[in-house]
Amino acid sequence: MSFIERPRFSCMLGGALATLTSLPRVIPIIHGAQGCGGQLTNSYAYGGYLGVGYCGGASLPSSNVSEKEIIFGGAERLRKEILAAYDVMDGDLFVVVTSCMTDLIGDDVEAVISEVERPEYPLIFVDTGGFKGNSYYGYDIVIKSLFEQYIPVTKEKDEKLVNLLGLVPAYDPFFRGDLEEIRRILSLIGVKATTFVTPDQTIEDIRNAGKASLNIVLSPVNGIRAAKAAKEKHGIDYIVTDLPIGSNASVKFAIEIAEKLGIDREFAEKALEKEVERYYSYVDRATDVIADTDFQNYAVVVNNATQALPYAQYLDNEIGWLPEYVFITDELREKNKEIIRRHFEELPFEYRPKLVFETDTSKIQQYIIQNDPQFLSDTYYEKLEPAFVLGSSIDRKLSQVLNGNFLNISFPAMSRIILNKTYAGFNGGLALLEDLITAQVSGR
Repeated sequence: MSFIERPRFSCMLGGALATLTSLPRVIPIIHGAQGCGGQLTNSYAYGGYLGVGYCGGASLPSSNVSEKEIIFGGAERLRKEILAAYDVMDGDLFVVVTSCMTDLIGDDVEAVISEVERPEYPLIFVDTGGFKGNSYYGYDIVIKSLFEQYIPVTKEKDEKLVNLLGLVPAYDPFFRGDLEEIRRILSLIGVKATTFVTPDQTIEDIRNAGKASLNIVLSPVNGIRAAKAAKEKHGIDYIVTDLPIGSNASVKFAIEIAEKLGIDREFAEKALEKEVERYYSYVDRATDVIADTDFQNYAVVVNNATQALPYAQYLDNEIGWLPEYVFITDELREKNKEIIRRHFEELPFEYRPKLVFETDTSKIQQYIIQNDPQFLSDTYYEKLEPAFVLGSSIDRKLSQVLNGNFLNISFPAMSRIILNKTYAGFNGGLALLEDLITAQVSGR
């Protein structure tokens, strides 16, 4: 029997709700059982104690179907709930999402929507029965549905406007700060960016996303369905690239986007010069403590497919650490694993880590114990010391097994609150360096 021990994601509906409650003035309406909304809010709160958002938690409208609706159908209950939401909730967009239970009984949600929708209350439907996928897929299908059902098609394109896709609210715990930093970097080369899910976004920003000339997907797996839908319906091209962490990756990212948008490379490089100079002026002031500390560590990175390799690249290329293992914790199809493997082989590493796909927490620890020489009966071996684990809250025990330090960078993030913290870009690279050093000197 296959099971997931200490899961690192929730169901599809959980990802959809985390996304919808991060969008500006959007009202999700759950067609499901009473417990779905509340329990899933508790789930995505583990993304750095995210909180409920504009309309989440106990405020979520829900049809609260019970045994009666399971037997006789819940369409009428949904109709009443939508009309009640119109009367009570103040929103710019209403989105009906479904649960496992209502998907199984086969309620005709689209028929209900066609009956009750009103011009003054935009209403769309996203089929999110939890058994159809995990939280990352829930994000993708929500953004995809926005492009297909809500964002107006226009021939008017802004050559300097892009959309940022691929970072999943809560399940990428630093999504807000990361997106804001990436938007800031793009602004240095004269590019505007729609983030969808940062606090400054408005419903008009969402509706104007169809005017973008490029969708930037910051993940090898998440956001690609949405980007393909936007290309098909809106004619927006897309590029799949890595989340930039640190100066080297940020410059590479900005130049890549500049060339894609037809911006002069020399202009882009010139625009980034001061930012690079600023970055290394801060790093320079940290050299004393770096020299005074046994700073170079063997690292174990435990994260999702979006973030694992960018963190490993930062550790190797930016600060000279030795990334020994990279564990990617998503449930991925074999074709997606192969895409990531090929990309991994193309990435430049001075110290190339071992890439492992594993979801279960105990099996990650078991893999290291069964494969690393220090846990075997070899007479001579290179010990994994000093060790540093960058992972989720449930990977803290692994750092104890390795007698190393620990930093919570992935979901679930229960050991820290995350507001607008970023580990992406120039500012994120500095913040990550701070936290890595702090973890080593905090006991002094």
